[in-house]
Amino acid sequence: MVDFFMGYGMAAVNTIAQGIPKITVAAIFQKDPWCLIAHPNPAIKTLADLKGKPVYVFASAKITYWPLLETKYGFTKAHKRPYNFNPAAFLIDKNSAQQGYITSEAFAIEKQGGFQPVVFLLADFGYQPYATTIETKKEVKEKIQN
Repeated sequence: MVDFFMGYGMAAVNTIAQGIPKITVAAIFQKDPWCLIAHPNPAIKTLADLKGKPVYVFASAKITYWPLLETKYGFTKAHKRPYNFNPAAFLIDKNSAQQGYITSEAFAIEKQGGFQPVVFLLADFGYQPYATTIETKKEVKEKIQN
């Protein structure tokens, strides 16, 4: 039996909405490490400058940070491209951006592409859930407290 497991903010909200007796007891990251990564370009200074460009994102972006990008920055579904955790498409298309973790993809792109990418940490632009949370069942928490 598993008493504690790793989760993320949106999953916690969804499971509580479904009536599952789960509770978040800690967060490893106070800022979610999701970022958007772009090619060096003098015209790309802020996250808003990526509006209208192809953006490679994983399917979960639809229910995590993409709604913020649409609402606050005017991104549209028409510019979303599927991301398969391989930077090849991004490296080829110098007009594109891709999602990543600030702690990994930016470094991989620098190594593979031979350039330092422009990185926008989404937490600095309004996407502020905790990340990599530690979850448990409410009954486990209650046993520990008693």
